[in-house]
Amino acid sequence: MMHKARLAFLVLFAMCVASNGMREPTWQDPAVGKISSSSSSSSSSSSSSSWLASWQQIIAKFMHSNAAHTTAKGANITTTTFTTTSTTTSSSSSSSGSRSQLPPLAAAKVAFLAEHGLQYGYRGWLEQHWQQEVGARLPCGQHYLDFTGASLYANWQVTASLQMLTQHAFGNPHSRNPSSSRSAEEEAAAAAKVLAWVGADPNEYVVVWTRSATEALKMVGEWFPWSPAHDWQPPHGTPSGGVTNSSVGHVSKCGGKLHFKQADRDDSSHFVYTRANHKSVLGIGAYAQDKGALLSCVDEAGMEQWLNEPPDDHNGHIYPSSSSSSSSSSSNVTYSLVAFPAKDNYEGVLYPLEWVDRIHAKSSQHHRWLVMLDAAAFLPTHALNLSHTPADFVSLSFYKVFGYPTGLGALIARKESAILLHKVYFGGGAVDDATAQDVWRILSPPPAGLQDGTVNFLGIAELQFGFELLLQKLGGMQAIHDHVSSLQAWTYAQLSALRHSSGQQLLQIFGKHDTPARQSCLFQFLVHAPNGSVVPAEEVELAAAAAGIHLRTGCHCNPGQCLLDLGIEPQEERAAALAHNVSRGFITVLRHKRGSKLEPVQLPIGSVRASLGALSTFEDVYALVQFMQDTYIDKDPPAALYGELQAAGGAAGSQASNMTVQEYWNSKCGA
Repeated sequence: MMHKARLAFLVLFAMCVASNGMREPTWQDPAVGKISSSSSSSSSSSSSSSWLASWQQIIAKFMHSNAAHTTAKGANITTTTFTTTSTTTSSSSSSSGSRSQLPPLAAAKVAFLAEHGLQYGYRGWLEQHWQQEVGARLPCGQHYLDFTGASLYANWQVTASLQMLTQHAFGNPHSRNPSSSRSAEEEAAAAAKVLAWVGADPNEYVVVWTRSATEALKMVGEWFPWSPAHDWQPPHGTPSGGVTNSSVGHVSKCGGKLHFKQADRDDSSHFVYTRANHKSVLGIGAYAQDKGALLSCVDEAGMEQWLNEPPDDHNGHIYPSSSSSSSSSSSNVTYSLVAFPAKDNYEGVLYPLEWVDRIHAKSSQHHRWLVMLDAAAFLPTHALNLSHTPADFVSLSFYKVFGYPTGLGALIARKESAILLHKVYFGGGAVDDATAQDVWRILSPPPAGLQDGTVNFLGIAELQFGFELLLQKLGGMQAIHDHVSSLQAWTYAQLSALRHSSGQQLLQIFGKHDTPARQSCLFQFLVHAPNGSVVPAEEVELAAAAAGIHLRTGCHCNPGQCLLDLGIEPQEERAAALAHNVSRGFITVLRHKRGSKLEPVQLPIGSVRASLGALSTFEDVYALVQFMQDTYIDKDPPAALYGELQAAGGAAGSQASNMTVQEYWNSKCGA
């Protein structure tokens, strides 16, 4: 009864939309056949039920606007053209298996809207404007599924920016003339928008403009007031090539047992970080290590174990407290830092934001714990409220949020935490006064004192149009979350159901998709051939590109979680990297398989990521599922054979390559 009620609502809503003058779209899809009310001998049309044909004219008007199906080039957002040599295995030839064919696009979307019509598409905005705002830039049949890499901007943002730039003059905000004043005013307005967006009180937080989230993280690591361990000796220097001394051999584990207890070494700084972190977060550890701080890598269980331990100083002050200002200026206070992502950019797992308060609660009178929250992957589809989650430092990149402008990020910092950063270099507008003699200077208070040189004032002025898109045209962060969540639910159900005729699952999907509250709209997976071997991720990426599907492969600059999921031990990764042991997407390692005998095993060095965003469409995820079904189910593509050993007697490092593991990953990295 509920299903029928939802269908009835869809029909009524579609009639309302149709009354506004929308024309019926052209249902032409080479991948699934032509959908029409007339009979067809193709398998696609025969799988459509009679009720679908009778309601098609009405539902179509709801599903697509006039602008969404015709352009000067004949673009059609329902088109999913796959240029692949693979041929689809008919369902009749796989009757012994458990897999089923994906319904035709029209039927699949009707069923999807019946379930998620109130959540999807911002009450018709996406269907009406997608082709004009996004689709016109994509060739016919292209589908973008790399929103965690970079969001797509709307054409409206560019035209609005162009109009602003052609109608006004902007000058250096450090001057006081009219054009410079305009830049300063736009910068102040943008900072206010950012703080309001993340629920930060401007009396407590400041926005420090950066080039990227990576630069924001680097600032914290470089300027944090690290206190060395009592037995620490300064390093003699970084080895040639930047490779650290502990190259191979025994390595520490990322788990529940921390390397310290606060009461044991209360005068030493600690850097605690989760294994699942972007490399730019791990880079903070290089500064901590260089300054003599103690490092502890933890998994989620390890973090919980540490946070649940009773405080070592029961008489200490809890941060923040009324005495925090006086204690922060005291020379006998030690500062430690905990860094974790609000959203893991590899698996898409959401980490508990309530950790922030629990970390602060570990503070004592003489040892304060601060929090670095990496929100670069989180903010595009989730709301953050710093009044409830009072992180000391938050990093973000705006192109991850709304695509344009690029080269602009921010460090959002608590004022009382920002003044603790020990900044050495000074330049540009970061100083209130300076003399040449003795490089005497007075740094400006944050945020200006933490920014060197002139900020990207034109890009900052253009942020207003990105915020208008997200918060007004799309309806706000909750509407965006509802939209991507509806696509996430449908896509996971479809991808996880894909199987070969033998019953073996096609995809090994990582993350916490079975716990939707802990999982974002990101799909990280390996593709398995019918014989169980892994299809190299790079081969999947190339095949998808040929089919017009924009994916991303590799470890996505998140080596901690990636290596764990792929089964690669850290010492094996180090040895493979130093030996240039990369061959067609795999590394060869020696493992004990028969008693004490070592045998070569090949492991993939990367996986496939499809990620959704505010402007994702149902057609995009449908194309992904259909591509995986038609290209890999019951197929033995040559690429799938790369995962098998060439010879039983192969040895680790026998298949060398000119590309190192780092080079392979770095070619796909961005922050």
